[in-house]
Amino acid sequence: MSSRSIHIQQAKHNEALAKELVSSGYRYKDWAVIAAFYAALHYFEARLHDEPPFSHPRLNGRVFHTADINSQAASQVRYSVHRWRSELLESNCARDTWQAYGNLRDASETARYHSSGGIRSTAHNFFTQGEVDRLVSNCLETVKAGLGFN
Repeated sequence: MSSRSIHIQQAKHNEALAKELVSSGYRYKDWAVIAAFYAALHYFEARLHDEPPFSHPRLNGRVFHTADINSQAASQVRYSVHRWRSELLESNCARDTWQAYGNLRDASETARYHSSGGIRSTAHNFFTQGEVDRLVSNCLETVKAGLGFN
């Protein structure tokens, strides 16, 4: 399990990459989206180390990293770590925060796996510059603010 400071360092690194990919002329729109999502993910993981702790109705005890949740929830439903993150965000954050995180996650999955039925080209060409700006700037900033990283 990484420490809070390691997650923050990785989040800032991923965020800087996303912004650099945008400012360099949108040559890698898909990778800007992916980097923005992973920045949000690491900000979330860093937040798990803060007070007050996040809680979940099916978990007992404190959660420091979502990768450890399934061992805590062995007698409960076993989810992917992505599902645990989504539920923790929804249970502990404002609606705009978990929706922005979900937008980043969904766009990242589209970029990585072509999971949207609307992709008829490369992932790079699927995203418009406006959509990339919204995800990298607005959504990521909403997640950061909602998690206390202004």
